[in-house]
Amino acid sequence: MHRKRLLLFLFILFAFGLMTYQANRQPILPFQFLAEPLHILFNLKESAWEFVTSPFRRMLIREEENRRLMDEIMKMREERQVWEETRRENEKLRALLALKERERHYVTSARVIARGTDQWSHTLVLDKGSADGIKKDMVAVTEQGLVGKIADVRESYASLLLVTDISFSAAARLQDGRTEGILSGTGSKMCQLKYIPYDEDVKPGGIVITSGLDSLFPAGIPLGHVAKVSRKESGLFQYIEVVPSVDNTKIEVVAIIGGA
Repeated sequence: MHRKRLLLFLFILFAFGLMTYQANRQPILPFQFLAEPLHILFNLKESAWEFVTSPFRRMLIREEENRRLMDEIMKMREERQVWEETRRENEKLRALLALKERERHYVTSARVIARGTDQWSHTLVLDKGSADGIKKDMVAVTEQGLVGKIADVRESYASLLLVTDISFSAAARLQDGRTEGILSGTGSKMCQLKYIPYDEDVKPGGIVITSGLDSLFPAGIPLGHVAKVSRKESGLFQYIEVVPSVDNTKIEVVAIIGGA
């Protein structure tokens, strides 16, 4: 009996001492020793995920940046094209204004809206006609020189015969030697200067202009320059090829003037 009471007293004393110890210490956690390894393992997982995914994130960021830069470049190119087209348009308008001031027989300016489909017929269709004062046989020019003459007129449009057409001809003159001849179209990119005497000294590069003797084209309009000269011993005249002053594949706007 005394032994049981002693054991009970010791147990109560042990329990009280344990409670006192717990009150002054941190709670006992049976798996606390696993916290540090688990923390390290978590950090390793986060580091591994960052290592694996960061290159892809950088690639996505670069790709997005590249797309943004490409969009900006395309926008700048479009703006530059608009600016360039505006600049060229202003140059054409200034050239036409200069022609208008220089040519006392100036009638109007017209835009090219179509080209002839026949390979032998070198013609252009203009967006103005008789309602704008254009008449048949009026002359079309640019700042570079003679383009051709009006072949047909309707109320709202007109047909322009180019200097390269096989049916075109104009009284011409060599600017240096003042020798007169006839410039004719050949149906190709070249024209031919006819009826220049065999003994006339003609060199490549010489300028050919209108003479005004046909009472159709005003005198002094550039027609082209000499590209090739050939003398045949049995002939009376030289064979002379002329490159037109105006490239008819690049004509957009012409000035219409009255005849000589």
